[in-house]
Amino acid sequence: MKVKKAPDPTAINNIDGKFFRLIVANIEDHAILMIDPNGYILSWNQGAQHIKGYTEEEIIGKHISTFYTSQDIKNNVPRNNLNEALKKGVYQVEGWRVKKDGTLFWADVVFTTIYNDEGHLAGFAKVTRDVTERKKKEDQKTLVNAELERRVKENTEKIIANETRFRQLIENSYDGISLIDKAFNVIYRSKSSQRINGWSNNEVVTASIIDLAHPDDKEIIEQVMLDLLDHPGTTMISNHRSRHRSGNYIWLECVFTNMLNNANINAIVCNFRDVTEKKRADEEIQNNHIKLVEASQKQEAILNALPPNVVLINKKGKIIAVNESWKKFTLLNNLGIPNFGISYSYLAISERATGVDKVNNNKIAKGINDVIKGTKKEFTLEYACTSNQKKAWYQVVIAPIADGSQSGAVILHIDITDRKKAEELLLQSEANLRSVFENTDLAIVLFDTELKIVSFNTNARDQGFANFNKKLKVGASAFSYFPKQRKPIIKKMLQRVYNGETAEYETCYLINGVEQWYEARWISVINNQQVIIGVILTLQNITGKKLADLERDKITADLVQRNKDLEQFTYIVSHNLRAPVANIRGLSNLLNGYEPGEMDAAETLQALSYSVNNLDKVIIDLNSILQISKQVNDTIEPILLTELVDEVQLGISEMVRKNKVVITCNFEAIDRIYSLKGYIYSIFQNMVINSIKYRRTDIRPEINISSQVEGDKVHIFFKDNGKGIDLDKNASHLFGLYKRFDTSVEGKGMGLFMVKLQAESLGGNVTVKSKLNEGTEFRVELPVRMKDRYVKS
Repeated sequence: MKVKKAPDPTAINNIDGKFFRLIVANIEDHAILMIDPNGYILSWNQGAQHIKGYTEEEIIGKHISTFYTSQDIKNNVPRNNLNEALKKGVYQVEGWRVKKDGTLFWADVVFTTIYNDEGHLAGFAKVTRDVTERKKKEDQKTLVNAELERRVKENTEKIIANETRFRQLIENSYDGISLIDKAFNVIYRSKSSQRINGWSNNEVVTASIIDLAHPDDKEIIEQVMLDLLDHPGTTMISNHRSRHRSGNYIWLECVFTNMLNNANINAIVCNFRDVTEKKRADEEIQNNHIKLVEASQKQEAILNALPPNVVLINKKGKIIAVNESWKKFTLLNNLGIPNFGISYSYLAISERATGVDKVNNNKIAKGINDVIKGTKKEFTLEYACTSNQKKAWYQVVIAPIADGSQSGAVILHIDITDRKKAEELLLQSEANLRSVFENTDLAIVLFDTELKIVSFNTNARDQGFANFNKKLKVGASAFSYFPKQRKPIIKKMLQRVYNGETAEYETCYLINGVEQWYEARWISVINNQQVIIGVILTLQNITGKKLADLERDKITADLVQRNKDLEQFTYIVSHNLRAPVANIRGLSNLLNGYEPGEMDAAETLQALSYSVNNLDKVIIDLNSILQISKQVNDTIEPILLTELVDEVQLGISEMVRKNKVVITCNFEAIDRIYSLKGYIYSIFQNMVINSIKYRRTDIRPEINISSQVEGDKVHIFFKDNGKGIDLDKNASHLFGLYKRFDTSVEGKGMGLFMVKLQAESLGGNVTVKSKLNEGTEFRVELPVRMKDRYVKS
């Protein structure tokens, strides 16, 4: 029996060493190299060439300082790294390293000390990874965190400013505001409180709100407060009389909110106002109405005692009774109606009255009809009446009457001219209050009907100087501040305002080289006669909001594009990768059944090679597409379009010469753009090659390239006289990956797909116009960057 000889350990180690070196040599994402104790390179793998750019012949024998920056070399960093590895055995470090072409990348480097069998230092193993993308993400994260901190600080300052404005609003409110504790004692009062009831803050501390209530109302207000204590968070309303400091009682309308359970407030909040005059007026109207209804036998005396013009009509609208004021009114206005209109139609008499417009007459007629029919309990209207060059104001009040024998309505015409004049004076006074202007973050300018400046606040003054480099002056025309090109727009806005609308829009100004966005609003100022007496312009800086909206739109667009890319890759995997992989799998199974040297095996191998090549082409195409998403954030640089066309022609000069192609350019609108040159070159090259490939054989190929600027967009047109495209049939898949509509020309359907993908990655798009046998025009639309604007101007 033969005994098998044991395998030679040395041979096994040699085999293992070869496999190990083979594995190391073929690793592409790690640079793995051996260096001697002094830092000179002894070995070089494929990953090192891929990452750093040097071939094995170029780098073997060179010192590792070749990969370090000049500053690191000056600081003796390479030697320090080796010393640290010698001390620790394994030393990991990150930093900037230099490729063969001079570009920098962020490297994760691990040094491992290696000793020989005798324990002497043999050198170091050095493993390098390119982690530039991770570094960029970390740096971006740091920037984002810094921006968040800045925004938190900015928002905190705004909150403090808003709180200050809110306090000013409370202190200057027309209504009184008080804070009351559990014992119903006042612990805080706004400034307007003393104006309402006369009590100072020091005086009111000695008494609760119940002590100040009228004796007949104390029980009511006390019950309201007790109910309020039993229901935290609720709001209750009370109308009661309260003692004024002068000794008389006034009617207060109070809104109580129990906020004792709110730790920040811990009080009952009371908003109150003086409604004494309103109460008296309401009581007077109510009493008059009751008297008219309940005392028909004293009707004439009651009507005569009332100062308003009073008319009673039946359900058919005929007058059944009038008072002395009405009689005087008919005589004064020369209406010339018998018996002061009794038994005549009230509406017919009203139509004969002068000074009342037709619109108000129609409203009154409808109000009478609604009250008599019962669809309305009461109708009231204020209207102007002009007669004998004198303008007066009246309030008409129409209420139903029913005494059992007949139904109808009572009509009162109350002279409110004095009140209206007082209201107009108050409106005019309030319009000039500076607090309205200054206690806001808006820039406010008030113009008269001729659009001359009447008044403005501090914000408007500052922003006017910043935006227009002019000082606002009272009496100056608004149009002297706006740029000429904006005047037609402003006039359209004003036309809307004069039609009773509020005109709103967003506008942008370039201030110190920075875009500032504002929300502008034009509002008309209308008096009680519904006549426009002025215009208000407000401007609010919305730059932060605008930038946030633009960032959101950008993120949304990016998500949409990523979703499209995902759908495209899904299509490629399911259609273009599946077939080659299935072929490779099937052919591999066939090979397992063949003996070496069989003819069928060679044919199968050839087919297998063909499938592998197809798979490799698809993977290369996928890599090209992925490179677009990686390069979109590369450096933006100026591109001269005329020079770019020359470069493209030079690159495909043989194709241009062979087909006698004529290329003409017209870049008068804009010749220099700022963008990603690699993308723009690829777009131009694909467009030109596409026009040449799909040329007509009966005429000389002509390609015209031109540019145009529209607003914030640059349009580049590629027009040829080629075969043209049947867009009705092919428009839906014209820019699709691997989509071809003309198989008579060699190609694989990548060109137009790459053009569209690159244009959209730059924030633009591609459109096409074409007819069969009449040529094709592609339009590439790109965004105008800020530097583009400067070049154009």
